[in-house]
Amino acid sequence: MLKRLLRLGRERLTVVDISVANTQIAPPGYHLPLTPAELLAPVKRQQWLQTLWDYSSLPKEMYHQFYLVPLERCITLMQQFPLSESGHHAGLGGMADYMLESTAYAIRLSKSYMLPVGAPPEEQAEQSAAWNAVVVYAAMLSSLAHLCHLEVELANGKCWVPLREPPAEPYRFRFVPETSPERVQSFAAMLAWQILPEAAITWLSTWPDAIKTLSTYLTGFHTQSGVVNAIISEAVQVARGEVETQHSSHPQNIVDDILIESPVSQEISHIEPLENGDIAKVSEENITDVNTLSLEPSEDDTEGLLSVLGYNTNTDASAETKHSSSNREMGEAFWQWLTEGCETGKITVNTSQSYVHLIAGFVFIQTPKVFHQYLSDSGVTDVSKSTLQKAFERLGHHRQDEKALYTGHLYENEQREGRFKKLNGYLILVNKVYKSTHVPKENPLLIIHQGRG
Repeated sequence: MLKRLLRLGRERLTVVDISVANTQIAPPGYHLPLTPAELLAPVKRQQWLQTLWDYSSLPKEMYHQFYLVPLERCITLMQQFPLSESGHHAGLGGMADYMLESTAYAIRLSKSYMLPVGAPPEEQAEQSAAWNAVVVYAAMLSSLAHLCHLEVELANGKCWVPLREPPAEPYRFRFVPETSPERVQSFAAMLAWQILPEAAITWLSTWPDAIKTLSTYLTGFHTQSGVVNAIISEAVQVARGEVETQHSSHPQNIVDDILIESPVSQEISHIEPLENGDIAKVSEENITDVNTLSLEPSEDDTEGLLSVLGYNTNTDASAETKHSSSNREMGEAFWQWLTEGCETGKITVNTSQSYVHLIAGFVFIQTPKVFHQYLSDSGVTDVSKSTLQKAFERLGHHRQDEKALYTGHLYENEQREGRFKKLNGYLILVNKVYKSTHVPKENPLLIIHQGRG
């Protein structure tokens, strides 16, 4: 189901190692408490963890500390509880499945947004990892609210309340719906803040808007959380199987929150260079225009996610044609050429003549140069550049902002002043292209600009 997601990601990340099987037997009607390793062992859960790793912007050590540690604490409290008495995820383990699914989908969807909304592009680039974490925590920790609807009894007859430790003995449970939304949300918020690593809170507090948005969401003020709520809402709908609503059809108040208008740009001679790289969208149709910057995920991105889940988003049963198969093979061949070339060094990066550059955690590939170079290297003569480019876009490896290209200025000096070369192209997450730890440094001469370039 998630093969496509796994192909996009970094190296396989081993997170579970069960060396001794649990041979204890629970009394009839009871369930054995399981360790995080046992709970995360099923293949589908390993796949969701791999997705979380693939789309994470954090290095491995921070990923373990900031993502896996709180995730294991969540799943320890969730044990084998269903999400609800009936419906989606009503089976044993449904609550943990729901938490992992919605978190995996949320982190993928978050890659279609540039956060925080309205901030200068260089700040968005600097804060991308932090806002990525806000989305992960919001999806992961909000699932804890479902624990409030359970009554759990241990084999010794004592009541168990999900706070810090897993059940100490075999347990049984029943659903006792909590009718007070205030009690549900306050209980979930209490659990969330004790599960969040202190180091992660300190790190996020570097950007006040990020920690405040997370706090707003976890406290229950979801609609006031803007883009974060839009992302989580869509991820939850997909996780629950509500596919009919998965076409970016958010309520109007959410849409209004996540649309901003780009400021009127100055002429090139008056643009001041930015220190950390200026990342923003530029319309492919007319990159010299000042455009409205839409931060809502495109329909193509949502349909791509649904196709990963195995849902058919095409009402025509004959959509899978030989033509589309040929296009996919063409796109995959280009992608293999690009990734292998970057990994082996056959494709030079970050020089004045390069068509591949690294900036702010992304690989920037220049169009049309990169496509012409592939056609030349591969000896393909019966395919046009535009056909190849469309085949690449359909793979969905690049940052998808309503089919937008990015534009950049490649300067001649590190002060990024004076003469520059204008480039147009796509942004791809570094960890999709470079699977090893040997990633080239970012190009200090390149700036990605918003608006008139």
